[in-house]
Amino acid sequence: MSPTLPSLRRLLLTGLSLLLAAPALATPHALCVYDPAGKAGEFYAQIDEFALAAAGWGVDLSLRPYTDEETATRDYEAGSCDGVLATGVRLQRFNRFPSTLEAMGAVPDYDHLSDMMWTLARYPSAAARLRSGDHETVGMLSAGAVYLFLRDRTMDTVPELAGKRVATMDYDKAAPEMVKRVGAIMVPADLGSIGPQFNNGAVDLCYMSAPGYAPFELWRGLGTSGGVMRAPFAQATLQLMVRAPAFPEDFGARSRTWFAEHFADSVAVAKRADAQIPEAMWIVPSAPQQAEWDALFLEVRLRLRDELGAYDPAMLSALRKLRCARSPSRAECASPRE
Repeated sequence: MSPTLPSLRRLLLTGLSLLLAAPALATPHALCVYDPAGKAGEFYAQIDEFALAAAGWGVDLSLRPYTDEETATRDYEAGSCDGVLATGVRLQRFNRFPSTLEAMGAVPDYDHLSDMMWTLARYPSAAARLRSGDHETVGMLSAGAVYLFLRDRTMDTVPELAGKRVATMDYDKAAPEMVKRVGAIMVPADLGSIGPQFNNGAVDLCYMSAPGYAPFELWRGLGTSGGVMRAPFAQATLQLMVRAPAFPEDFGARSRTWFAEHFADSVAVAKRADAQIPEAMWIVPSAPQQAEWDALFLEVRLRLRDELGAYDPAMLSALRKLRCARSPSRAECASPRE
């Protein structure tokens, strides 16, 4: 039996009301997503989960995988994407407040990093600093603790690094400063060359986050005499930055809460990478050695804050407060310089 005119009208009105009630996903927002493993990577998978959550808020995200971080960042800068996932140091040129989270020696472990994720998600005063112009940092993933890889494990103190060749990513302002401070020799490198340089003996040491150990085959450079400094030099992060005007007003706050709630997932990935490094390879610094490294890191951070303008004072201060909240006996808690 054919539907009557009134029944057709009711069907049309019902369909229209359902359409109006559904989240508006008319305009996809492109995200340039850096993951060393591309679309098959775990970081990409986590952003894919985030995109599903965002769809429930009425925001359609179209993900574009990149295996080259600088290309992803350049495409975002050129306007090809509405957002980009890249390391904090790569995004430093847009906003140094979130990138300072990767400051050398400023975040001792994953627990401190998790504390800061919740701080950024909960407090409007912190959230306000995550926007600079149109650029807003709306979430972060842990990309693993950054360790020093040594071809000779006996070089485990600051003075012993003098004259040694260090593979150094020169777009990172902190690393060249540290190399200069210890009297070492900087050998320019990027993520594509740092592994081969270390493995073939062109450099004596390099720094890398734990997830890079396996894909860059750093065990080749370690051999039987090398080692990995257990104390992290920094905490690497992958940060999601967007052009805020292209998104709903509450997108940043909702996104940061989602990333904070799921931050343990990315930490689990980092810890699995830590576990891939054989126990015998770890070098655990003594208390005096650690104090020596901490003093070096502090001097580097102060110079990058005061003279080079690379580190944000407010973020450094917040990180010091977190360190002192967890370890009040630290020397810096009695006489703060950050």
